[in-house]
Amino acid sequence: MALDPLAAASDLPSVWQDNENAARALGVASAAIRDAAGVPISSITATVTTHATPANLLYLPGPVTDVETVTFDGDTVSADDYKVLPNGLWRHCGWGRTPVPVAVTCTFGLAEVPGDIVDLCCELAVAWLEHRAAGGGSTAGLVAVSIDDAREQYTEEHAGQVSPVYIPKVTRDWLRSRFSGGAFVVESL
Repeated sequence: MALDPLAAASDLPSVWQDNENAARALGVASAAIRDAAGVPISSITATVTTHATPANLLYLPGPVTDVETVTFDGDTVSADDYKVLPNGLWRHCGWGRTPVPVAVTCTFGLAEVPGDIVDLCCELAVAWLEHRAAGGGSTAGLVAVSIDDAREQYTEEHAGQVSPVYIPKVTRDWLRSRFSGGAFVVESL
């Protein structure tokens, strides 16, 4: 699904705003942030498919602002049968005892991307643009280079990064926690 970037070219430092790759860099950075958060962050209308649980609250990516349709194991659920909450749908009788699919077509996410997320997107996009301007290529695991004696030092393979658009674990955990990301199947409309 193609979503608009979390920042605009006009948010980038002026030296990068007119770069021919600015839109691509912002798209790459936005995808990395959304992947780390586990949700689209910005507002989108989409179909979210999850599985029913006995709980009264069916968690959805949030905040949920509008619900068009809900189907429970393929059958339409009446709008009178649930209440829309910012983090999902509350149903008095719960959502069932068996893990059947529940598909919800709804609008969720933030109407305006928070400033710190715009800034993070720009920082990652600039790292991507600078890397590309320097010739690109992978520096996976490279941590030090010495000219004299021509030495290179690498991290272990699992610790290396292939792209300059890298989000460290602590930031990934913060994004996931902040936006309460979870595993959902989302189809954009």
